[in-house]
Amino acid sequence: MMRRIVAGLLATALPLTAQAATTGEEDAMVINRLNASDFEVVETRSMGATDFWCGAGTFVERRSGLPGTTPIYLKRPRGPSSSTPGRKAVVFSTSGAGLPAPQGQTSISVVRPGSMLKSNVARSFCRDAFTRATK
Repeated sequence: MMRRIVAGLLATALPLTAQAATTGEEDAMVINRLNASDFEVVETRSMGATDFWCGAGTFVERRSGLPGTTPIYLKRPRGPSSSTPGRKAVVFSTSGAGLPAPQGQTSISVVRPGSMLKSNVARSFCRDAFTRATK
C-alpha cells in the first residue's frame, strides 16, 4: 500500500519538477524587444531552430503575458543581432504584416521568413529541450 502512495506522489510531482526546471532556462535566454511587435532571440550557445522558437514562445507568453494562441512569425533568419553587437540572433514578430504568407511546414526551421507557429507550440520546444538534456 505504501509503495502505491509513494509511486502516486512521485508520478504527480515529477511533471511539475520538469516544468518548473524549464522556467530557469527560459529566464536565462537573451530576448530583446525591437519595437511594438518585433523581438529577437539572441544566440547564447550552439542553438538549433527549436531553441530559437522556444525563446520566441517564452517571450510571447512569459515575458509579454500574451495567450498561448498568439501567432509568432519568423521575420528574419539567423544573422547578426540588431541589439547585441557581435552575436547572432533570429528576429520574430507577433505581426505578419509585410511577410510572405505562412506555408505548410514539414520541419521546424528558422530559415523562411513568414513561417508561423502559435506560441504554445513554440514554447513546447522548451520542455522538449529539458527532457532531452536530462536523458
